[in-house]
Amino acid sequence: MARRRTELEAPVMASIFEYLLGDHQRIRQTLAQLRAVVPGGDPQEHLHRLLRQYTAHARAEEQVFYSYMIHAKSLQQRALRGIEDHLRLESLLREIERIPRDDPRWNTILVSLCEAIEQHLRDEERNLFSLARSALSDREAAELGARFVVERARLRRDVGALGGPAARAAAAGR
Repeated sequence: MARRRTELEAPVMASIFEYLLGDHQRIRQTLAQLRAVVPGGDPQEHLHRLLRQYTAHARAEEQVFYSYMIHAKSLQQRALRGIEDHLRLESLLREIERIPRDDPRWNTILVSLCEAIEQHLRDEERNLFSLARSALSDREAAELGARFVVERARLRRDVGALGGPAARAAAAGR
């Protein structure tokens, strides 16, 4: 049975890890939808959603989580490697966006992109998050979570403004 919070208790804030894991799950869902597009189907809606989801997530993660981790000596190199991964993945996203769908390289790049994103998410979850959990107090993790939500919302608005109504819906995670 869940314990009810009294008025005198502070609200429980989600930690940065809960928000990042939630984003990872949404990105994985979009990857699955992108992979499931039937041959001859149009993957553009899913590709644009992935681009916007990943861009907002990665940049907010860098601005809030990674920038904090860079100041922890034991996590500095790992955080810098994560930022390098983000740059590489964003480059792959931009590359597949530029290549015509009927180009023979398109499917190969899509497979590489999906595998690279999955690997990055797994690496963060299995390695960086466990290291960061031991370096952060619960309060710090909650404060970073609150900052992440604000930054991600701002970035979603920015990347959503790049397209029409469908792009804005994708940026909002819908």
